[in-house]
Amino acid sequence: MKKYSLPRSIIVPLLIIFIISALIFLQYRINNLRRAPDSGYMYLDSLEAIPITLLGSFRGILVDLLWIRGIARHEEKKYYELLTINNLIAKLQPHYPAVWIYQAWNMCYNIAYEWESPENKWKWIIAGLNFAEKGASKNPTSGDLLFEISYIYFHKFDSRSFKYADYYRERLKEETGKDNYEQALYWARRSLNYNSKFRKRIVIERTVCHILWQASLQAEKDGKLEEAWEYAAKSVDEWEVYLEKHPEDPGGIARSFLEKINEKRLQLEQKI
Repeated sequence: MKKYSLPRSIIVPLLIIFIISALIFLQYRINNLRRAPDSGYMYLDSLEAIPITLLGSFRGILVDLLWIRGIARHEEKKYYELLTINNLIAKLQPHYPAVWIYQAWNMCYNIAYEWESPENKWKWIIAGLNFAEKGASKNPTSGDLLFEISYIYFHKFDSRSFKYADYYRERLKEETGKDNYEQALYWARRSLNYNSKFRKRIVIERTVCHILWQASLQAEKDGKLEEAWEYAAKSVDEWEVYLEKHPEDPGGIARSFLEKINEKRLQLEQKI
């Protein structure tokens, strides 16, 4: 008995029609998800939304397996494999801020630490910051993610903590035109507009005060006395607002800082 098969001239057009129909349905599904109330899909492009849509309920299982593998690689200090795993999780679970925070810290601190030269360290620091900011574009109301970006800009560029901090500051300005302290202030103030699970609001408010103070000290170190005075004045204003909100001052440091900064401000006025 002869086997009957459709001729290729029919199979190919049918296959094309099937593929086009599937793509139209997939785009329709993505558009519906984007239009849904409070849907995070509006922050995704089609290439990111397609795998999420196709995987459906299996996405959660795959993400759980990747998290388990990622934790194991972190404990083994296999940071480059962890990098790949976290990138996959970020694509599958883009609206989970923890993965963006975790990956940014992995690049800015863990992987950057593995390199000796400041040039190689910097490549990973800027990559981590770019990754975190991409995460913020998809999670614009995550107070935790916004604050972590602020803290990296504040802490990683502090010469008291990192040997090559001044080099990082120069590279940031050369490549992006940004000042790390202004970026730290920008992201910290944005984070105050939203709830944070891991940081109390009072901690973020104090951090803003400290950023302004360190910006003043750095400007003075760079010989920019007027800029140093402006930052010191802003820090004083911020500490005063903080004390009005929190007269009990749980940390017990605000008044002593305020006195020290006022003294420095007067010194800068005399120098100017």
